[in-house]
Amino acid sequence: MTKLSDFNLSELGIFIGVCSSALVAIVLASQKSKCSKIGCCGCVIERDVSAVIKEEKLQMTGHSGDTPRLDLNEPEAEK
Repeated sequence: MTKLSDFNLSELGIFIGVCSSALVAIVLASQKSKCSKIGCCGCVIERDVSAVIKEEKLQMTGHSGDTPRLDLNEPEAEK
């Protein structure tokens, strides 16, 4: 049987780093998910999915599509 005293600080640091990296990966995956309700281990998160979709549209096209775009450039008059 292995005792806690058999581990050194570098091994403990590696273990903590791997566990925290896995936790961050799970949080990022749930953040990018388009599910409106996410549940794990008794914890349930309900989110506004339309906000995620609007943000992605804004990043891809420059506008979210909520408001009509006005073309402020007037055509030049013919001579």
